[in-house]
Amino acid sequence: MRYLVTIVGWSSMQTLNDILKFSITLLSILNPIGVIPVFLGFLRTKKNLNISKVSNVTALATGTTILISLFCGQTILGFFGISISSFTIGGGILLFTIAFSMISAHQSDSKINSEELEGVDFEREIGIIPLAIPLLSGPGAISTCIIQAKSFTSTYHWVGAVIVVVLIAIAIRYMLFFSQDIGRNLGQIGINVMTRIMGLLLLATSIEMVASGIKEMLPILKASVSVLNI
Repeated sequence: MRYLVTIVGWSSMQTLNDILKFSITLLSILNPIGVIPVFLGFLRTKKNLNISKVSNVTALATGTTILISLFCGQTILGFFGISISSFTIGGGILLFTIAFSMISAHQSDSKINSEELEGVDFEREIGIIPLAIPLLSGPGAISTCIIQAKSFTSTYHWVGAVIVVVLIAIAIRYMLFFSQDIGRNLGQIGINVMTRIMGLLLLATSIEMVASGIKEMLPILKASVSVLNI
């Protein structure tokens, strides 16, 4: 009985650690603080923009994109014949480039470039494009969700992940809604410091992802070499 309790307790701690790692990684790659200057630029350009409506749409679109990536990402990869290990390496490299841009306090072109920003229609779908996609839930966030979902082995993992996504979506909603106050209090220097801290966390995560993908591929590579030698 005591042995069973020990196993259950260890499993719960492992699940909690997995969810905590997922939430920190996801929050770092989404980097809602880093989106505030872009959003404030939209507000300066469009004086009559409905902040509440845009905030709601952005949070909903971001949360929906992340959940779809979590639940359907591996199925999509399987359909195209892409292994999780190779996708993990590719996603890690992508996160590395984004993290490097964050540490430099620059907007990564892998999320959105200047031409896309100039082509934004402020009257329609601004909450979805470019705020939710690709500024928040861009390629890096989608890759992270697909890769992290591989380690979700129980119902508790999935329930915890959904709760994390909902809480982050709510946080994004209120951060955008109060973006003017946040931007005024933090200033550009404060926003850059927060972005760099998240970039450091993301950089460490990206290196772990690449290392994990390589370790998973090594047995496959060894098996392939053995077959060729035969």
